[in-house]
Amino acid sequence: MSGITVNESNVRFEYFTGTGQGAAMAVSVSSDELWRLMQVRLHLSGASAAENFTAQIDSHAGAAYDCVLLTVAMNALTDTTFMFGDGSDGQILYQGDAVDFAYANTNGLTWGLEVTWRSVGSSARP
Repeated sequence: MSGITVNESNVRFEYFTGTGQGAAMAVSVSSDELWRLMQVRLHLSGASAAENFTAQIDSHAGAAYDCVLLTVAMNALTDTTFMFGDGSDGQILYQGDAVDFAYANTNGLTWGLEVTWRSVGSSARP
């Protein structure tokens, strides 16, 4: 199976927006269940300065397990999309793990971030 189907009730979409000067991106997505990060889409209202868009795991197990998942040099870009796996399997994350998204936005652009993830189910922590 590839991609997302409409009848997958465990698929979640989260939306974040920032606009104007001082609207740097610093948002986080997490779940109290096992979950899979499937897709990330970022749109900017104009061409970006030479800045990176990043996604990083903030592990429930501590800083020794934090890991950068994605770094995109947004220099002169307005859009980026990244699918983990084929979009249906995704990056597996443990309950309590968060994924932090960051973008400096020194140009003061309006940005929209869409994060697609799905619940895998509960699990006892190790």
